Amino acid sequence: MRHISANRLAVQLTSFLLLLLLTGCLGPTHSRRLMPTPIGITTGLPYPGSMAAESWQNVEETVPVFVVSGRNVDPDKTGLDPFGTQRSHRPRMGIAQVKIGAGLSPDQLRQETVTRRDKKEAKVEFSEIELTPWSADVSPWRVKDEVVRHGDHPWVKAVKQQLERTGSRQATIFVHGYNTDFIDNTMLAAEIYHYLGRRGAMISFEWPSEAKLLGYMADKGNATYSTRHFRALVSNLAKECDIDSITIIAHSAGSPIVVNALREIRLLEFELTPEEIREKYAVHNVVLAAPDMDMMAFINAVYDRFYEVSGQVAVYASTRDRALEMSQWIYGNARLGRAVDRLEPWESQTLMRVPEIQMIDASEAEERHKNFLGHGYFHRDPWVSSDIGAFILGRTPAERGLARNANGVFWEFPRDFPERLAELAEMRRRTEVITTANFRDEPLANETNLTR
Repeated sequence: MRHISANRLAVQLTSFLLLLLLTGCLGPTHSRRLMPTPIGITTGLPYPGSMAAESWQNVEETVPVFVVSGRNVDPDKTGLDPFGTQRSHRPRMGIAQVKIGAGLSPDQLRQETVTRRDKKEAKVEFSEIELTPWSADVSPWRVKDEVVRHGDHPWVKAVKQQLERTGSRQATIFVHGYNTDFIDNTMLAAEIYHYLGRRGAMISFEWPSEAKLLGYMADKGNATYSTRHFRALVSNLAKECDIDSITIIAHSAGSPIVVNALREIRLLEFELTPEEIREKYAVHNVVLAAPDMDMMAFINAVYDRFYEVSGQVAVYASTRDRALEMSQWIYGNARLGRAVDRLEPWESQTLMRVPEIQMIDASEAEERHKNFLGHGYFHRDPWVSSDIGAFILGRTPAERGLARNANGVFWEFPRDFPERLAELAEMRRRTEVITTANFRDEPLANETNLTR
């Protein structure tokens, strides 16, 4: 059985008190160091941002993050964060600005970005947030038409301008987890966008976390409430902003928001084929990192074919995730983000019948890059962040250096993962050399015709 045994209660309560002591004193900050470089970039493999060196040419240029917030605006607050921790009945829109690598030269920022450094010199700094006017009331239920209603809205126009400026019609939506604040989430979204090459638009979906450890149950309720807001965003984003491709990256308690919203869209659009629904909503990739979601609720969403809205879904789980271990104790049921070796046979069979869903065991990666909670590995662990980037590029697990777990459901990071990536990079270089040589040796079509 998967229920937590009673004899582990004392150990878990002790761990919970320790978490309180370690995290209770932490507060929001406006700056931090740049996240570790994904190992795929340092190895020389293709990565979404590795081909976009121009994104580091102007280090003084701020990174725009387009905010969709379900938090209330607090008129009594001062400083850079205008939001409270309560729910808003309709989302507020805004455009935040984040500085990355201020004070460094373009070459220094590039080196900070593409090379492995234990301590980054590049700083990530929250600069400002400008709220755009209220948008007109439009029912989020209205997902079946293709009418563009907000073409003149400042937020929509700014997103479209960003797409034109970067020459890419793709958007990435970041959905944060529990116990996080607006400024920290925005900086993290900017870092992800930086490593994706600053192409297209980065959108941060700000559901109302209370930003405190003891607000867990309130956060879970707020996440459930926010599903409809997120569904409205996905339902309207592609058509309003003329976007060709959407990638969604969700962490922890943000994951069920994404899964349930896509599930609802699939049910509402029941008459569309998978190809038609993906063409309409333009969602291409979904990443669920350390998802704090009931395992059986996830299987229910699989039965309702939520994955058909996106086509490709990557789920990252770890047996070393101590935060989700506490969540399992609270709920008494297995969490999706700790489902390694905890699946019932019928759950394994269900997932193995859905090739669109990739289950990835990040336990070995976390063992190599130890973090006390083991919960934020999607951006702190260079193995996992690298794999996410390769997944977004459309690489299969085998092409990303992963190996099949003995249970047949999960892919895992082998112990020789860096060596595997190095071999893949070398094979790629050899293929490029051979292809280039063959191309140079072949006569041009016109030259061939002239000699006949």
